[in-house]
Amino acid sequence: MAAPVVVVGGGVTGLGAAWELTNAGHRVLLVEASDRFGGKVHSEMVDGFLVEHGPDSFVNYRPAAVQMAADLGMADDVVPAVPPRLVHLRVHGRMEPIPAGMGMVLPTRLIPFARTRVLSWPQKLRATLDLVLPRVLGPEDMSIGALLRRRLGNGVVARFADPLVGGIYGATVDELSVDAVLPVLRTHEAQRRSLIVASLAQGRSAPRPASPDASPFRSMAAGMGSLVDGLVKGLRERNVDLRTGARVVGLEVAGTAAVVTLADGTRHEAAAVVLAGGGGCSAALLDGVAPAAAAALRAIPHGSTATVHLGFNADDFDTPPVGHGYLEAGPEPAPITGITISSNKWQGRAPEGTVLIRAFVPGRVGAASLLPDDALLDTVSAYVSKVLGAHSAPFLRHLVRWQDAMPTYTVGHLDRVRAVAEALAGTPQLRVAGSALHGVGVPDCLADGRKVGGELAALLIARTATP
Repeated sequence: MAAPVVVVGGGVTGLGAAWELTNAGHRVLLVEASDRFGGKVHSEMVDGFLVEHGPDSFVNYRPAAVQMAADLGMADDVVPAVPPRLVHLRVHGRMEPIPAGMGMVLPTRLIPFARTRVLSWPQKLRATLDLVLPRVLGPEDMSIGALLRRRLGNGVVARFADPLVGGIYGATVDELSVDAVLPVLRTHEAQRRSLIVASLAQGRSAPRPASPDASPFRSMAAGMGSLVDGLVKGLRERNVDLRTGARVVGLEVAGTAAVVTLADGTRHEAAAVVLAGGGGCSAALLDGVAPAAAAALRAIPHGSTATVHLGFNADDFDTPPVGHGYLEAGPEPAPITGITISSNKWQGRAPEGTVLIRAFVPGRVGAASLLPDDALLDTVSAYVSKVLGAHSAPFLRHLVRWQDAMPTYTVGHLDRVRAVAEALAGTPQLRVAGSALHGVGVPDCLADGRKVGGELAALLIARTATP
């Protein structure tokens, strides 16, 4: 019997790779070091509240998650966010709605951008210099912050770009790569010179949503963890050997195949290996077989973060919180980057008559996330209660920490990704996949896992066909 493909890591990337390999009829051994599958995707019921340890949603314009649900027969379990889609920016202590048509960093509609109170009039006037400034980007990568400051000014960076983009990666836009995070900015400048002109043109040509309240965000009715449960169930039905508590401690190349060693001393021959356990884990396993790939992976920084879930009674507020949440946009310092009002955003997240808040705590130096657990919970609870006007403390406080778990796509990230691929070119039976390389969202990870699984399946079929 042919050796299986070994998938290291049971997060959504590894599960996606295993699914695609079984589509082609290959045997798969999937090993996960922790006691559960799913990685950062994990849903938990806590005192009647549905708590998401990691992402609470995915976007429908990146189809991999929606497609995965459909492949699993779970299409009816995919649910949209509850309308209206209303998210605020907290600026100078007041809540301001994100202007209609505002993308990640650029407006697609001019009038709402001109009228917004998020920016001062001097900041808006500074942004209009983008209409006349020459191109800024050369062939080299640049930080999003550097590009936007030169074209649109500090106001757009501080009030829009940092809250809307920086929070996704746990970093400031002065660290994040244009080419890896927002390559559309390079396209816009190359085609139109002005980022605003290009974005407005894109907005005019884009199909109109069915409703002004339509949201691109989707989740699973029973929580994001149900997608993982469905994948695990489907893989078991395909006779995939799924193991938790199985840590890989060694990787060897054996001709065109490989050997994987587990912490219990067992060795497993593998026709190929997918390393999907995170950048640090993959780097450690590659040290002995592809040191250049390991070095490139280690050069991708990873940040830490914390999420605090707070449960209130609805009558703890004189005015119930509205919308899906808000993001901190300064200039005053804050212990959090923003909140999601989960009970407003999704159905079935909180018991009747209660409010579930999800607050995000950055992991940068000096941030509240570095506090001990009780101090962090006290700090975030007090701050959120004050901002939202709660006159009672939350009766539920639940903390989730992720240590060195958020890849940060800093300037030059795509060079590091290329370096990993080039270093592994001579050992095509070894592949690295996951959030450290090609995207941090659930659809990105699923797509990357399935792509790598499909490529390895094709490689193995080609080997079999070669006389």
